This record gives sequence, C-alpha cells and structure tokens, in this order.
Amino acid sequence: MVELREATPTDAHAIATVHVVSWRAAYRGLIPDEVLAGLSVPDRERFWLDALTRPQPRSRTVLATTGPTVLGFASTGPPLNPEDSANPTLGDLYAIYLAPDVWGRGLGTRLHSAALHRLRGCGFTRAGLWLLDGNERALHFYLREGWTDTGRAQIDRGPNDIELHERRLDRTLATARGK
Repeated sequence: MVELREATPTDAHAIATVHVVSWRAAYRGLIPDEVLAGLSVPDRERFWLDALTRPQPRSRTVLATTGPTVLGFASTGPPLNPEDSANPTLGDLYAIYLAPDVWGRGLGTRLHSAALHRLRGCGFTRAGLWLLDGNERALHFYLREGWTDTGRAQIDRGPNDIELHERRLDRTLATARGK
C-alpha cells in the first residue's frame, strides 16, 4: 500500500536516490549522457538535507512511500524566478519525480494532487512550474492534469553548468483534484 506523507530530514538520502535515477531515465536524450552519468546521490542528498532541515516558508515536500521505501516525491513553494516571486498568490511545483520502475501506475497523479493540496494549504491560488523542453512525457501528464503552457521560456543552469531550456506552465488551484 502506498502512503503519502511529509518528508523529514531523515528522508534526504532516499529522495536524492529517486531524484538521480529519475533524472537519468526521464532526461535521457534531453541532457548529455555524460552529465546524467555524473549525477551524484551524495550531492543531491546534501541539497535535500539542507532543504528539509531548514525549509523555506510556505515550502513543502511530500513523499510517496511503501513501507520504508521512497517511491517518489514532490516539492512545492514560492516561485524561485524573480519575475514570478512578486506574486504572493502564486506557488510553484518545483519538482515531482518517481522511481522509473513505478511509472505508469497512477502514482504520479496521486503525488501531483498531494502537491497541489499543499500549495493550496499554504495560501496559494495559482500554481506554476518550469518544464524541460522536449520532455513530452511530462508535458502530456501536466496538460492532462489541467496545466496550460504560458508561452514563457527561460534558460536555467543545470549540472555541470549545462543550459536547461525550460517552458512555463501554470494552472489555477481552485480546480485541483483530490488531496
């Protein structure tokens, strides 16, 4: 049975592991293989330990677990992009990742709903996210879940300082399904 629960600092290693294996699977062909091969669980673990030990206001990370095993996570909070951060009603879905061996089982939909529920619980009424260009699997998922393409784009810096070309999606939180 899959449980959805709040992440704690003790989950940092498990989240980092899912983060790395998910990136390697989801971004194959979109990010150079050598960059994906160089992703580091210890580096991601340090990031997640810090984020969970000293969370930013109105930020949340929810896990999908079965027993002690973390299957996926979603992280939300105020927008990090300066253009969006001035709007106090707008919250961002920073990340949603699942271990590749559980893709296609409906768990992403449950995790997504839980993330939107947490955004609403923090007082946000709209949500945004940045999506890697070319990530058609994720784009189809988000469009099915009520997100729309805003037409905005940005270049973010990723591992090894690579350029990540991203597009902005948004949606209202008033129509978010479920918890």
